[in-house]
Amino acid sequence: MKDFFLVVNPTAAGNRVEKIWTDQIKPKIDSKLDYDFEFTSRIGHALELSQQKANEGYKVICSVGGDGTANEVINGVLKAEKKSTFSAFTVGTGNDIPTVFGIPEGDIDAIIESLINGQDKKFDVGYCINADRYFGGVASMGFDAEVADRANKGVKKWRGKGNYQRAIFTTILKFKPYDIVIEPNTGPLVTGPRMLVAIANGKRYGAGMHICPDADPNDNLFHGTTLRKISRFSLLRLFPRTYDGSHLTHPAIETFEGNIIKVDSPKRKCLYQVDGDILGYLPETFITKPNFLTVRVPDPWISYADIWEETLAEKKK
Repeated sequence: MKDFFLVVNPTAAGNRVEKIWTDQIKPKIDSKLDYDFEFTSRIGHALELSQQKANEGYKVICSVGGDGTANEVINGVLKAEKKSTFSAFTVGTGNDIPTVFGIPEGDIDAIIESLINGQDKKFDVGYCINADRYFGGVASMGFDAEVADRANKGVKKWRGKGNYQRAIFTTILKFKPYDIVIEPNTGPLVTGPRMLVAIANGKRYGAGMHICPDADPNDNLFHGTTLRKISRFSLLRLFPRTYDGSHLTHPAIETFEGNIIKVDSPKRKCLYQVDGDILGYLPETFITKPNFLTVRVPDPWISYADIWEETLAEKKK
């Protein structure tokens, strides 16, 4: 039995991952890793492969793609009867999930080094009770769930970041707030018209948007951000501020915390998504699973919080 199994999504990053795999990753790992691999061919295939290969006894199941692939691999690993370690080559359009765990973003050589000489570290994950789905990054509902839904249905010529940006503008033109009820187990009820609700295990989603800057996948706590009703123009101006976390100072932003959070939209059906995948409509109950996922990370390990703070400090110079 080989140590590593790599789940390769050739259509990730706007169909670019197959070429990245063939030209950049495979030639480098052929002489360094004892591995098997398989290309995915449909939605859900990465989850099936990961669960199967974990049960067969592979020690490390590695995602090659973006956040959608990473989410499926994480779910396969966690739903398997035998335990294995998660890792990832961060070569998708969005690489938010592996990055917040401390896996190098886009650095193939550093990732190979961490696979060979790294350490295994445990992290929290979120879990959706109704959907029976784990997530490493962010669950959200309202505006950004509608954006994700439109982006996932986007035509081929708009794949990648261009597709996501196009979906944002299209959604802004048509979006109406939802009457949301949020019940955190550690704080007061949050109710009223909301444009967006995000419940985060990790700080970022959408390829670097720090929607919940205080989130930490090691604190057994969700950090939530919600946006009250504002104009379409104000929403358009606010979104770029999520990249550095400065959106939290906006008067329409409200934050909350909890390790069990119930969310409902009693007056109108509201989509929700986790890690970019639409799971259905509210209600949903989100719970944290502390130290539940084992991840192969570099040794020494540097937390993403430290990396991000250093990045912000550099930008201010």
